[in-house]
Amino acid sequence: VSELFFNTPARRKFLKTTATEFDHINTVVTQYALANPDVAITLEHNDREVFATTGRGSLESAVLSVYGREVAESMMSIEARDIDNGNIKAVEGLISHPETTRSTRQYLSTFINGRYVEARVLREAIIDAYGEQLAADRYPFAVLFLDIDPGSIDINVHPRKMEVRFDTETAVRDAVTGSIREALLSAGLIRSRAPRGQSAPAETTITQSSPDVTTENTESDT
Repeated sequence: VSELFFNTPARRKFLKTTATEFDHINTVVTQYALANPDVAITLEHNDREVFATTGRGSLESAVLSVYGREVAESMMSIEARDIDNGNIKAVEGLISHPETTRSTRQYLSTFINGRYVEARVLREAIIDAYGEQLAADRYPFAVLFLDIDPGSIDINVHPRKMEVRFDTETAVRDAVTGSIREALLSAGLIRSRAPRGQSAPAETTITQSSPDVTTENTESDT
């Protein structure tokens, strides 16, 4: 992109610091990478490679590149296809161990029909699935894909088209919470009772990398 402000020079004044603007770019490119694991995506900043995905179709590999090994190894698969709701066809993706958390909801990535969206009901549904296993003010990692009838969602809630509204919000919430909770229970990662916030594990580190760096680290560890 060049001459971005050629026709609208006044908009340049609204830019924040370089670090802040790059953080926004990093967030957008990260969502593209997670949504499209079959596409090799590389992000560079100041002639330095921030991360690169392999493009081999593995969501786990994409998570490894954009979040690092600690997060990738804590993730478990969600795959729910036989959902008793006419509008929701499937809930799939990856969610993290209850102790692999951050202090922000930024890492709750939700996609509808392959497109990244920001939906309060989806984020709340993910958190609710963990019950009282999350420490206070901590949020898990999630890369969640919903396959849903396009006619049952409204994407014109906001001009940016990032927010959506569901015709059957309760059904969507129940489908997401139920799918995640079932997987966590099956893996023995949540219990029926646990005092919320009694322990607060250290915030999980994000380590973005390229496939080459990841391979070298793996070989040295083994």
